[in-house]
Amino acid sequence: MEQRLTRILAVDDDLDTLALIVDILEGDEYEVHAYSNAEHALEALEHESFALVLADIKLPRMSGVELLGRVREMGLDTQVILMTAYASVTTAVQALRGQAFDYLTKPFALEEFRQRVSEAVQLQESQERPRGVRHFGDLSIDQTGRRVWMAGSEVKLTRLEFDILCYLFNRPGFTITCEELLRQVWKVQEQDERSIATVKSSIFRLRKKIGDDAQKPQYITNVWGVGYQFGESPDYL
Repeated sequence: MEQRLTRILAVDDDLDTLALIVDILEGDEYEVHAYSNAEHALEALEHESFALVLADIKLPRMSGVELLGRVREMGLDTQVILMTAYASVTTAVQALRGQAFDYLTKPFALEEFRQRVSEAVQLQESQERPRGVRHFGDLSIDQTGRRVWMAGSEVKLTRLEFDILCYLFNRPGFTITCEELLRQVWKVQEQDERSIATVKSSIFRLRKKIGDDAQKPQYITNVWGVGYQFGESPDYL
């Protein structure tokens, strides 16, 4: 399996600072997604998983502290480092109360920045799998921690892909229609050919990530003209 780079999300409305952060982190072989506002960052968090969020506190419309709160409301355990040019005791209290990993004062020293990022990423990646990990074949799912492994190697799924997999995984042997997936996972009540096509393309991407061959499926089987089925009588551990 191809090795994946650790993903970091950076948010700063100062484009020069944002470009510098991207250059530093990509030079350290991280995959960086950069945004100039919190709204776009939240959209990314809805669809992708990140080991770390670096966010400036003073952002337009939604502050970095508010962004941190939204991250926690989403149930994500992603590490967050807040950045500010106006450090104070209040800043530190807000960061800690919001369960941030730490905060950095601008302008920050390069080595300090790298060290804090490295520590946050290591903490995120070294977290042991919580109890309750369930298995089927080579596939393992931690639904609480929202993590997936194939043959011991972690697979990075989007939030939507993870939700689809869990919905099927929790209903072994049952045929799940596209309409049901749209209602339960997408929360869409009105369906058309376009939305059905969206389900099919999402299943295609999910299969590809978990190495499931549609012609000889081990996990997700097509029930032609109806929907999908996960396994038959899986031995969940």
